[in-house]
Amino acid sequence: MKKRNFISAIFLGFLGVSGVLIVSFATFAYLPAFHFNFSLPFPNGSDLFKTVSGTEQNKINILITGIGGGEHDGADLTDTILLASLQGESKTISLLSIPRDLYVEYPLGGRGKINEIYMRWLYAKESSTQAMNRLGDKLYEITGEKIDHYLNIDFDGFSKFVDLLGGIEVNVKEDLVDTQYPDNNWGFVTFSIKKWLQTLDGATALKYARSRHSTSDFDRSHRQQLVIKAIKDKLFSLDILTNPTKIKSLYYAVVSHVKTDLSMGQLASLALFGKDIPTENILAFNLNDSCFQGLAYCQRGGFLYTPIREFFGGASVLLPDGATPDHIDSYASTSKFANIIFNYPEMFLENFEINVINSTKTPGIAGDIALYLKKFGFNVPEKNSVSSTKDVYDKTQVFTTWDEENKIGIPPNSKTLEALSLFVFAPQQAVPVNKYSKSPSPKIEVVLGKNYRMVTGE
Repeated sequence: MKKRNFISAIFLGFLGVSGVLIVSFATFAYLPAFHFNFSLPFPNGSDLFKTVSGTEQNKINILITGIGGGEHDGADLTDTILLASLQGESKTISLLSIPRDLYVEYPLGGRGKINEIYMRWLYAKESSTQAMNRLGDKLYEITGEKIDHYLNIDFDGFSKFVDLLGGIEVNVKEDLVDTQYPDNNWGFVTFSIKKWLQTLDGATALKYARSRHSTSDFDRSHRQQLVIKAIKDKLFSLDILTNPTKIKSLYYAVVSHVKTDLSMGQLASLALFGKDIPTENILAFNLNDSCFQGLAYCQRGGFLYTPIREFFGGASVLLPDGATPDHIDSYASTSKFANIIFNYPEMFLENFEINVINSTKTPGIAGDIALYLKKFGFNVPEKNSVSSTKDVYDKTQVFTTWDEENKIGIPPNSKTLEALSLFVFAPQQAVPVNKYSKSPSPKIEVVLGKNYRMVTGE
C-alpha cells in the first residue's frame, strides 16, 4: 500500500509540475505522460541533471510545444512555444514564451513564422524528434540556450485532463468577451465568461487560458496563473491523492496526446524535482512588443516590434529589435535576456530594487538606463527610481546598502549584483545606508559618471 501511494504521489507530482510548466505562458495546461511501469523503482530527482556520461549538470532545458492536433485548424502548428529551464542548485524553474508570430529564417532556406518550423519538417517526412530538433536549433539562435529535451502536447489532452479532475475552480476576476476565438473550422466563435467564482470544465478552461483577442497579454498571463493554481489545488487535493483509479484515468487520458524524447526515468526524476518546488520559484517571462507601443507600456522582455505588413505579404509578424525586412536575424538582446532569466534566476527571487542617479550634465540618461535595465528584468520601480545629483563622478559607480555586522541589506554575493555586472561595467561598493535614495529600504544605486556611454557596453 505504501509503495502504491509513493508511486501515485510521484505521478501526481509529475503532473503538477508539468501543468505549471505549460500553463504559465502556454495557451493550455498539461502534462506529459509516459508508459508507466508500476513495478519499476524510481530514481532520485538529481538523476534528471546527469548527462549521458553520468556527470552532473546544473540545469536542464526542456522545449514544450502546444499544437491543436486532431481536427483543429493547423493541427501541427506549434502555436505554443515555451522554453523551461530547471535549475538544480537554486531549485527554480524559469519559463520563456516565444510568440508564434516571430518571423524567422528557416533552417534549410525560406522564411516565415516560427510556429511553422515543426510542421514543415514533419510534412517533409522527418520524424517528430527531427522536426522538433529543427525548431530547437532556431531557438538556440534566438536565445543562446541549448535544448536538452522536448514535450509536444495537443489541446484535447488538456481538456480531457481537466474534465477527469471534475473541472477546476477559478475565481474569474473580470467579464471577458472574445469574438475571435478559433472554431476549428477556419472561422471564429464568440467566447464569453462572467466575473465570479465558478467551476470550469476542460473546454471552458482551455478557452479561458487561450483567449487572445479580448484583453492584453498581461491580462492573459494573469488568467493563466489562475488556471495554474486551480489545477495544482485540484491535483493535490486529498481525494485525488488517495484514488488510484483516478490516477490511472488521468494517465491514460493524456498518453496519446503527448510526444517526448524524455525517458521514463527522466520523467520520474522530473516529478521528484518539481513536486516540492514552491510557486514563487516558478518564474515566467515572455518576448513581447510592449516597448514598441511606447515607453509608458514598456515591460521586461520588450525586445520585439511589429513591422509594416506590406513587407510580409500583408501578414502580421514580429521582428526582434535591430532587425529589418531584409535582415531579420538580430538576436543580441534576446540572447542576453535569456542568459539572465535562465542563468541568474535567483535575481528574481531576491528582487532587490535598483535606482539610477545621473551625476552628469546630460539630461535624460538616467531614465534611458533605467528603462534598459527594466527590459532585462531588473527591479527598477516605476516611481522614485530615477534622480540626479550635484555630486560629480568621473566614473560610474554602483553603491549597495549592506550592514556586514548584522547581515542586513544587499550582500556582496547577491545574484542581482552579479547579473548587473554584465550590464553596468563599474566598481561595486557596499555602504551602510543609501547615499541618494529617499527610501530607507536597501537599494542598489547606479550613479552615472562622465563615462556613462560605457555603462551598458553598447
